Amino acid sequence: MIGARLLVSLCVAALLAATQASAEAKAIAFADLVDPQATVFEDPFKDMGHELLNELKLVLELDEKLSQNSLTEDERTRLKERRKAAKDLLEINGKDVDALLAQRWDVARKRQNALIATNPVWDGAEVELSGYLIPAPQGADGNFYGYLVPQVGMCSHHTSPPPNQLVRVRLPDDPKSQSLYAPARVSGRLRVEASDATIFVLDGESRMISSWTLYAITVDRGEDVAGKGVVGAS
Repeated sequence: MIGARLLVSLCVAALLAATQASAEAKAIAFADLVDPQATVFEDPFKDMGHELLNELKLVLELDEKLSQNSLTEDERTRLKERRKAAKDLLEINGKDVDALLAQRWDVARKRQNALIATNPVWDGAEVELSGYLIPAPQGADGNFYGYLVPQVGMCSHHTSPPPNQLVRVRLPDDPKSQSLYAPARVSGRLRVEASDATIFVLDGESRMISSWTLYAITVDRGEDVAGKGVVGAS
């Protein structure tokens, strides 16, 4: 009887240990937040280079001008010659102008989707994410918030990260005394929850469009994180 009870106790202990281990936060990087499938598509414009992209843009602009009925014959002839020169340069470099123009909207849609699509693996997961914290005003729901970004200066001096790599953080306490862009390691439950807010950052307003919300349980700030390095941030 005692042996059976001991066996049950050991099984329960093992089950509790396994449950606790499964609930431990998984350290991830900002790149992990992006849906990997959304980034895999054919992009014929990616490696064209600045000069050829400008020539393709010029073809579009000239087509728009040539559609106008108010052009004189001399103007129309000049525009057609310039268009031909741009198209010839593109074709000499192996580019099919008509095919590129036909694909541009589809590629633009896929590029936009790659900026907002989230990795379903981490929706609802307990994670640990390190970056730089931007304090935000208290929300209408009474909770305190901030934004975690992968680089110092993002959303102020540098371009904001795409929505699927800008993480809104619901903080456990008031961040008003927190320095801007302080290193932070945040642990908690991550959810695919979109948000769109405009906050004051450094010397101006910045629009914060995020695809994620991280419900923080612990936030290690400043020296605690800086001394160990910020994992997953550049």
